[in-house]
Amino acid sequence: MFETVLLIEEMKKLKAVTEERIRRIESRVEGAPEGCLQLTKKWNQYQYYQKTGKSGRHGIYIPRKEQSTAVALAQKAYDLKLIKELEKQRKAVERFLEEYDPDAAKRVYEVLSEPRKQLVKPLFMSDEEFVRAWQSVPYQHLGFDKNEPEYFTARGERVRSKSEILIADALYRNNIPYRYEFPVYHNGVVMAAPDFNCLNVRLREEYYWEHLGMMGNENYADRNVKKIEKYTLAGDFDETRLILTMETDKKPLNTRVIEEKIRRYLL
Repeated sequence: MFETVLLIEEMKKLKAVTEERIRRIESRVEGAPEGCLQLTKKWNQYQYYQKTGKSGRHGIYIPRKEQSTAVALAQKAYDLKLIKELEKQRKAVERFLEEYDPDAAKRVYEVLSEPRKQLVKPLFMSDEEFVRAWQSVPYQHLGFDKNEPEYFTARGERVRSKSEILIADALYRNNIPYRYEFPVYHNGVVMAAPDFNCLNVRLREEYYWEHLGMMGNENYADRNVKKIEKYTLAGDFDETRLILTMETDKKPLNTRVIEEKIRRYLL
């Protein structure tokens, strides 16, 4: 799915680039001299002629001192041929975007009867099946101390703070699949258990969301700076998929920031 999205995005970019090239070359052709270039060879040297509708069969001789006219006419001839080829490419890309159905291969499995589905291992999974498989992975999240306050999300899941309720409920409201305190491994060993492990269904990419809720506390801040450093220095962790939010006692978590993080990374 991720590769399909990238392919379509790249084809759209290619179409836009090709159209811009065509526009730029057409503008150059419009400013070129009238007619076309005619070359003849005389005494092992080429002579240049500007051929127009009014110039007769051979055209108007272009002297050496006016060679820039020959250059411009040669460029014009090249540009006209180039425009034709670029137009072919543009039309081919347009046909691809019109005809390519990224879901066609998935539907081969989806239209099978249920008894046949039980016998077949599909190469492509629907988003719903992918999400079910992703969420069914068993794991052990961190436990809670006996004296910790009890906070529960809209879907009845226990979390550690009111801010985590805000994040969890925003994910739930936006239909973002997530796992609470799902472990991150580095060299086969658990490195951390970020607050939320989220799935961008469209890209089928995982993101890890850490909320740093007491950044006004010096010891807490120091601990979490070290935690973020561990993510950065872990060679097998993609730091571009780490989402961070934070707050202090004087500056609580802004719910608009939560929504923007979801829009930017997870939709």
